[in-house]
Amino acid sequence: MHIDARGVLLKYVDGADLSKVLKLRNHHDRAMNNIMVLTEAQIELAGLNEGDVERLRARITEYRTVLMFLAAAQQMTDNLQQTVYVLGHDIAAAIGEITAQARRRAKVSPDRGEILNALNQVIDYQLAPAKKGKLTRKAKKEAAEGSGKPETPAPSGDEPGKSGAAAPKQAGVRKAAAHWEDEGPVSVAG
Repeated sequence: MHIDARGVLLKYVDGADLSKVLKLRNHHDRAMNNIMVLTEAQIELAGLNEGDVERLRARITEYRTVLMFLAAAQQMTDNLQQTVYVLGHDIAAAIGEITAQARRRAKVSPDRGEILNALNQVIDYQLAPAKKGKLTRKAKKEAAEGSGKPETPAPSGDEPGKSGAAAPKQAGVRKAAAHWEDEGPVSVAG
């Protein structure tokens, strides 16, 4: 889609001055049409300045052109937003699949720590909703048991971007790998 508005001279009104700008009221299109179809005889009979009428006609034409571009720009914005939604959907599905593949591979590989470390941020992103849900259920359960005000769970390194899978020691890596294998859904749809 292409919008070529090179002939349009854009104007700017400061937000503070916007209330001072005269607004067109309902049925302005009928008044504009009336100006556009005036004949020279009607202009002369009404005692109007022909130059003023021509300048007004030029403004009306420019106004209608800008409205046409505005409608096209709004349609383009809508199309771009829909494109963002579709691309986001495709990306989310692919991230879910990549996470599932990595987790399946890590289950059977002796190099599970390296596999999970390489995709640390992807796995954190994918599992964040499941972790949040788990913490919420835990807090609700504690509140329901009558233990008073539910305590906020202590950070366990499970926050997005702070995975335990990034531990440099092999034992820590294996522990983190087991952690990733047991938590959260396998995919976005799961």
